[in-house]
Amino acid sequence: MKSHRIQFTTIGVAALLLISGCASNEIKEEDEAFKQQIQQEEQLRQDYADKLKSTQAVSEQDKAEARAEVAALRQDLDRALAENRTHIQKLESLTIIDIQHSVLFRSGEAELSKEGKVIVNEIAEALKQHPGFHMRVEGHTDSNPIHTNLKARYPSNWELSGARAATVVKYMIHALGVPAESLSIAGYANYRPVATNTTEEGRSQNRRIRAVLFKG
Repeated sequence: MKSHRIQFTTIGVAALLLISGCASNEIKEEDEAFKQQIQQEEQLRQDYADKLKSTQAVSEQDKAEARAEVAALRQDLDRALAENRTHIQKLESLTIIDIQHSVLFRSGEAELSKEGKVIVNEIAEALKQHPGFHMRVEGHTDSNPIHTNLKARYPSNWELSGARAATVVKYMIHALGVPAESLSIAGYANYRPVATNTTEEGRSQNRRIRAVLFKG
């Protein structure tokens, strides 16, 4: 009987250690995810400091009205993009939508895919429902150089990122009727990464189109 107690006690201790180890790993993962979220928000604040600063001089009444308009826009975007492969971030008055390049374009191409057009349609409809907002479409790439067979069309990632952003904007203007004055483009190549370029997973995250919406 004594030997059985010792055996059960040993098993119990081992189980507790295992549970403790699992809990410790979960805490570490949650802590790492929280740190990453903080870093991403800080990076966004640096990237869009000019837009955030421009709202500081607005009156309190105007700020309240703007917050209501932003909330309504975000609600429509959340509803429209719920089933699509997009990531929406909200930073004060800015609404930031990240779309992986593979959803919008084939590798090395700057023509919108069928799925890409569906997503752009949804964003365009929300934008048209809320006049007074401006959307800047940004092209981002990883740090890999352009393949030799594509260099004639896109000498570097600058041209590719700009071409993809321009494709989205031109489609919104000519096919969807979004007013041209409410849109702009930027090509950042690989110089605003959201992840490491040393792994394929990180490079995949960096290859993206980002739409930044703010009061015009």
